[in-house]
Amino acid sequence: MRYSLRQDVAVEPVIAGWYGWSYLLPPQTLARFVHNRFTRIVESYLDAPQVHAAAVRQRRMHGGPWIHAHEHREAIETWYRDTAPRRALLDELFEAIRQLEEDILPGRNGECLDPVYQELPRALAGRVEVFYGRDNRTADYRFIEPLMYASEYYDTSWQQVRFRPVTEDAREFALTTPMLEYGPEQLLVDVPLDSPLLDEVFRGGLTGAALDALAASFGLEGERAARFASYFEPDPRPATEPEPPADHDVLEYVGHACVFARHRGTTFLVDPALSYTGYPGGAENRFTFADLPERIDHLLITHNHQDHMLFETLIRIRHRVGRVLVPRSTNASLVDPGLGGILRRLGFTDVVEVDDLETLSCGPAEVVALPFLGEHGDLRIRSKTGWLLRFGERSILFAADSTNISPSMYAKVAEVIGPVDTVFIGMESTGAAASWIYGPLYGEPLDRRNDQSRRLNGSDFPQARQIVDVLEPDTVYVYAMGLEPWMGIVMAIDYDESHPAIVDSDLLIRHVQDKGGTAERLHLRGTLPL
Repeated sequence: MRYSLRQDVAVEPVIAGWYGWSYLLPPQTLARFVHNRFTRIVESYLDAPQVHAAAVRQRRMHGGPWIHAHEHREAIETWYRDTAPRRALLDELFEAIRQLEEDILPGRNGECLDPVYQELPRALAGRVEVFYGRDNRTADYRFIEPLMYASEYYDTSWQQVRFRPVTEDAREFALTTPMLEYGPEQLLVDVPLDSPLLDEVFRGGLTGAALDALAASFGLEGERAARFASYFEPDPRPATEPEPPADHDVLEYVGHACVFARHRGTTFLVDPALSYTGYPGGAENRFTFADLPERIDHLLITHNHQDHMLFETLIRIRHRVGRVLVPRSTNASLVDPGLGGILRRLGFTDVVEVDDLETLSCGPAEVVALPFLGEHGDLRIRSKTGWLLRFGERSILFAADSTNISPSMYAKVAEVIGPVDTVFIGMESTGAAASWIYGPLYGEPLDRRNDQSRRLNGSDFPQARQIVDVLEPDTVYVYAMGLEPWMGIVMAIDYDESHPAIVDSDLLIRHVQDKGGTAERLHLRGTLPL
């Protein structure tokens, strides 16, 4: 008998006690989030848990700074008190960054910056470079990121995973609630997120002895080891059963911004975010982990937002993945940490950073990185791209949340790449304010007016219409809208027919159809013509 992880069991990444996502992995951004967001949330909750309990019951408050496990005050208070000594290093790093930004650099006005290196706090000395902008007056800095990861401030003992059964499609928002064991059905395991032990969990096909050995490797004994074993079930596949040959091309919508493609036997997965199954009442039309092939040759990530670079899915499929393609990041700043470095410390070994309009051969296909504007609150963020896949004579653009704020850009891109047959475009045209993601990283908070004006929007109808009119696709799919209920764990969107994103996407669909093309707003799962 062999055993594999049940299809209804989520394994959630945890960093420093919070739901793990990309801005919590680099120590410099983790320090900012812990100090500027998480500490304030916990202290607010401990002071007035009833306020948090009331807030999470109101849909319009979802995604706000509220703890959802409001009935577990004692557990949260104990965890917060017990982990205080461990937060000291993060506090030191936060203070060092604050000193550099507020006390050291503002005093420079064009003179040589060499003396700054002697003033750097211990946490940053030897780990940052300082420089002027082109005005020769504004001093700025970048992290030497490999040295930040090599420092004592990057502590993999902060990393854990939490096993828990999923019981319904709608998943509760997780980014503002400590990830503790809140009941006997949950199990928190101390393990670095890049550990090969996690690959064993997800690969499955474990004998009973191997399952016991895996529990022991996680330090689990007695009841906790039994709880761990309960998350596995007998594997119905024979241990030697080969995967059937894939001899036909496939284009499959997986949900949100995730699309699976196979061309002449080579597989591609874009912006992976997969759902679970195996519990009563779940939507039948879905693409789950069980539907993936054993090998994903090329994994493509468009940008560094939690709904496009979902750690929970990435860790679970890591053992299947060959190469990862990501947009090139050159800033090494607080708001734009390198995607390549994050993924390598998540356990991926073959990561390629691709620049604008660079073309890569990927087996029988070509992949081109296209410029991606907007959706990042007007911050200097380089790590974003749209992916153009060329499968023989057919070309498919995954534009993600690219916002057509510079209409002439796509016209100039079209001069280089030619017409595109199929376009996937995100149209969450009324996104969150920029501070929803980036607020903890700011030196000074934005005033409300400016914050609300710099929203994390996808394209609205006029912007998306200009994209499709220039690229001339015969097929257009609206995706990445957060419509799937399982995306609620990292998103907080409540749609109805009057929501601007629904109105805008309906207008685009009608526009494409009036021109004789095919258009659809995707939801749940769809097998699409390739």
